[in-house]
Amino acid sequence: MASATEISAEFRDGFPFVGGATWLDLLNTTPTGESGPQELIDGPERALAWLAEAGLGDAAGDGNEALADLRALRAEARAVFEQLEDGKALSDADLASVNRRLAGLNGHHVLHRGEHGPTLGLALDHAAAGPAALIALDLARFVCEAEPARLKRCAADHCTLVFYDRGRNNTRRWCTMSVCGNRDKVARFRARRAAL
Repeated sequence: MASATEISAEFRDGFPFVGGATWLDLLNTTPTGESGPQELIDGPERALAWLAEAGLGDAAGDGNEALADLRALRAEARAVFEQLEDGKALSDADLASVNRRLAGLNGHHVLHRGEHGPTLGLALDHAAAGPAALIALDLARFVCEAEPARLKRCAADHCTLVFYDRGRNNTRRWCTMSVCGNRDKVARFRARRAAL
């Protein structure tokens, strides 16, 4: 059974952080449970709380703006997820929406001392960037660097959370072992006992 510490790292202030990427965690703010669909970012205060738990801001600021930005970005990110999941290239409209958000990032080039000589990098001004731009950057990096075949939906009944399987064998089945995985194992155990 999972410890309280493990569960609290995966679920903070009622939000699941099991996706393996910030943009996936944003998608997971609309889970469908046994009682039906839920909206975890259901108001300005909850939008600011999610940003704080995601490490993208504090609980102060314009909650109405954060709410609108997060919900719009979540819809855009869901379209990207579905295209990646289906093995399709991103549409021009999706590329444009991500690029529009990336335009909110400011940065400058920096020369670093590298192992094999100097390297050129880009330093972003995270303080000046809005949270939506940082989430869009996470999504853009993911699209360029990750393996779409590792994008998964939780295998548990009544769970719609999504995640990126970073395991070596790409065999992860549940959004979190501490909740969905444990429920599945208990259900199988009970079924075996009932069959005896």
